[in-house]
Amino acid sequence: MTFEFNQTSSTIENNRATSGERDIQWYPFAPGQCPPTYSIILQGFCAPLIIIISTVLNSLIGVVLLQKHLRSPTNILLLAIALYDTLTGLFPFPSYIFLFTFRQCNDYMPYNYGWFHRICYDVLPFIFHTCSIWATVVLAIQRYVYVCYSEKAKKWCTVPMALKAIACVNILAVIVAIPMFIEGTFQVKSVQSLMDPNKIFNACAVIDYSEDPKYRTLFSIYSLIRALLINVGPCTILVILNAILVARMKEAKKNREKLIRRRSYESKTQEQSNVTLMLVIVVTMFLIVEIPMALYLITSGILRAMKSDFLGYFLHIAVQILNFAVLLSYPINFFIYCRMSRAFRDAFTKLICPSFVRIRQQHSQSIATPLITKKGGTMTTADQFELNHTSIKLNTSPVETAPPSSVIRNSTSNKTCMSSCNSLSQRISNDMKKTPIGSLGKPSVSFGEDINQLNNKNFMDL
Repeated sequence: MTFEFNQTSSTIENNRATSGERDIQWYPFAPGQCPPTYSIILQGFCAPLIIIISTVLNSLIGVVLLQKHLRSPTNILLLAIALYDTLTGLFPFPSYIFLFTFRQCNDYMPYNYGWFHRICYDVLPFIFHTCSIWATVVLAIQRYVYVCYSEKAKKWCTVPMALKAIACVNILAVIVAIPMFIEGTFQVKSVQSLMDPNKIFNACAVIDYSEDPKYRTLFSIYSLIRALLINVGPCTILVILNAILVARMKEAKKNREKLIRRRSYESKTQEQSNVTLMLVIVVTMFLIVEIPMALYLITSGILRAMKSDFLGYFLHIAVQILNFAVLLSYPINFFIYCRMSRAFRDAFTKLICPSFVRIRQQHSQSIATPLITKKGGTMTTADQFELNHTSIKLNTSPVETAPPSSVIRNSTSNKTCMSSCNSLSQRISNDMKKTPIGSLGKPSVSFGEDINQLNNKNFMDL
């Protein structure tokens, strides 16, 4: 039976008994043969620490993304990835502590421990990591639709479609994992304890069907299909989509530099570019750990088909390092979101320290108050400042007020006001009173033609 952690074939082998019972394979270790020192360090001390950190950070991501104003299709997928990554580490956590931290390998393993270890250490981490991989692929496809086929995004990039995609990913992962339950079975063996000669108990032995000549070809085909579906295929898709997204981002940047467009369009385009860049970095970090894993699976599969032990010891060490690298990548997304998403930072700060947000808003208000000066109803050149999306023209001549039909709508509070002032200072004063303090740093104002679009936007991406 091939023992697995996450999506890879683990090199923790079913060592055979060294005396008397040569045909018995003990699970998960041969009694008295503990893992080497590097396995104890990686999986007994480093891995549990990383799992604890990852669980805390991914829980914070979940709490932030569950807020109503952040429930967008993109954020739903990011939330699912955080959940899958957390569960991938939590289920094998007891086995890490039991086997590697406390080194419970000096005696036979009880029979009841066999299926517990098999399910929690191998099957469930494999299922949830598979879900995480394909959720990342769905995320990249969704962003590709946003960037390259924006007219179809309203139909395909919605919250219900994201939830359906997550359901399909879960079903796919369970189907692929079903053969793992029939690769082998456990049997009871009555043995004498190596630690206490007076103690006799039922130990866990394993029957490995995947190594049986009758089924070896079948399980080899299954391993190949699984490698293509779980590693090679998703990595190939993500590399292609990432390259397309990077190329389109560069093209969009050049177009913004060449063409003069309305500020509302530029602001919206820049926001989407920031989201795309953040997701490209998330996918790139995913590929850094998954591509070496795909290469490992291809190499080990070829060597297994050739029945060769070449590079066996190197692959034994490499797979454990790669598995640890996968665990190490789980907490990184939190720091990416904090660094690149202002919406995530604001929501996280408001959630963790609301008093800090109030102090910052008060400070912003005190700074923004003296920005407007009036000199006899006329603004000098030095006194001019720019309001986004407005048609107010500031010159050294007396101020020209906009026509009464102009409608200014704040994009954060969704409140409108009709321009009915004859002087510029009175109009700006009214606008500032209706603008939330948090938006003073970056005024976001749009004219009536954008109102319908704003009414339909009930959520925001990171």
